[in-house]
Amino acid sequence: MLDTLPDLSPDALLAAAAALPTEQPVVMLNLLRYRAQAAYDDPTAPPPRTGQEAYKAYIDAFLQFNDPAEFTLVFQGAARAQLVGLPGEQWDEVALVEYRNLGVFRRWVESDVYARQVAPIRRAALADWRLLLLTRPSTQGAADTGYLRGLMAQETRY
Repeated sequence: MLDTLPDLSPDALLAAAAALPTEQPVVMLNLLRYRAQAAYDDPTAPPPRTGQEAYKAYIDAFLQFNDPAEFTLVFQGAARAQLVGLPGEQWDEVALVEYRNLGVFRRWVESDVYARQVAPIRRAALADWRLLLLTRPSTQGAADTGYLRGLMAQETRY
């Protein structure tokens, strides 16, 4: 486990924004490892709960403050087995959230509500996490409709 939990970097957000077209949809890959017991910085925080229970409160806050038209939960589920990875690295859950564009995500994570009320819940809930920004392959101007059919088949085959 890390001594200091990684956090969102304003520089990383700026670099991503500079590299992406303004209206390009983005998908955030969340790798989550919960604390056995949520660890709040504030001693007047909610009563004791597990990290997973605290993360549920984080999700509830996210849903309360975000417009459902701006994002889609693509996938959320348990990480059952690590087939490739660093020794000792493990994740409890994985989530994919697609945002209309990076600006939607940035408005959320750069807001005062997030900084003061919501990020502390995430920090209390998670022992470790990773957040990767993903983009879908560009299909603009693609004349190869076979590629698009293959992509659609991959997205629906489980």
